Amino acid sequence: DLGIRLVDKEVIEAADAFGASKKQKLWGVQMPLALPNIMQGINQCTMMALSMVVIASMIGTRGLGDEVLLGLQQLNVGRAAEAGIAIVLLAIVLDRITQSYGETLQERRAPEKKKGK
Repeated sequence: DLGIRLVDKEVIEAADAFGASKKQKLWGVQMPLALPNIMQGINQCTMMALSMVVIASMIGTRGLGDEVLLGLQQLNVGRAAEAGIAIVLLAIVLDRITQSYGETLQERRAPEKKKGK
């Protein structure tokens, strides 16, 4: 919702002036312009979820966060560092995937920009 609300009012007014329906404005104007903001939000939510795995392990969940917590509790720095590095690598990979997906969606929405490069 925030990404769509950030679309310039002038652009919406221009779509209205050309007689676009609500559906045409949403999918043809607002969504393509809001897509970078939407993908940024998805990316930030993913990173926040990964940052919470160690905290979630404190309440009994299993996973990589549990390995970090156990390593720290047992003063096993190697175990904690290994799991921590795995979490960071996972975050980097997911970040690159979401960025690439967002760029792919942008290119599909605006193929004429690709010709001008």
